[in-house]
Amino acid sequence: MLRKAEVFSLSSTRRIAPSFTGTRRALKALGATLLLTLAACSAQKPQPQQPPVQQPPQSQSAAALQRWEAKGKLGVRSPKENGSANLVWQQANTNYRIHLSGPLGAGATTISGSPSGVSLQKGSDPAVFASNPAQLTEEVMGWPLPVSEMFYWVRGLAAPGAAAGQQKDARGRLQSLRQSGWQLNFSGYQAVGPYQLPSKIKAATTNAAGPVSVTVVIKEWTPK
Repeated sequence: MLRKAEVFSLSSTRRIAPSFTGTRRALKALGATLLLTLAACSAQKPQPQQPPVQQPPQSQSAAALQRWEAKGKLGVRSPKENGSANLVWQQANTNYRIHLSGPLGAGATTISGSPSGVSLQKGSDPAVFASNPAQLTEEVMGWPLPVSEMFYWVRGLAAPGAAAGQQKDARGRLQSLRQSGWQLNFSGYQAVGPYQLPSKIKAATTNAAGPVSVTVVIKEWTPK
């Protein structure tokens, strides 16, 4: 009886073993399927959206700037004058008012102009009128200030008329220029809204009295 029981037990074990092995294979297959499913879901997971790249503002031609207030310094070297003054330049289309204050000229000077002409008032003296601002400033102050051309030069532009020796940087900004008897150099451009404007302009000329150098430094631009 014991031998039959042992035979029966061994026979039963042999029948159960294949069933257990199949179960393990099924579990492995199921695990692999789950892993593939999870990987596919992970690959299909929506990625977070990247913020749009901000493009730099496009520069506009400074010719569009017709109204402004500019504050800075004006320096002069000439046979009759050597000094500097605080500068406030107010421009409204073709009308302007340039106020100089400080050591240069020993007091406040106001130059006001329009298409009809220009006036210059120095301190409490009576105003003097003329048609050409450069001639007027030379007669009254001893050195020429070419305001008509500087309306363009101060914005980094060539004035209308003949010009030579124009040089520009890689961004198209004026670096040097010869015009109306003046040699000009522009530097220190600054972004003012959509405009690129020079912060320093050096202008040199030679007249009957000798060499004249005018330096304009703009520290603050306020477009109107």
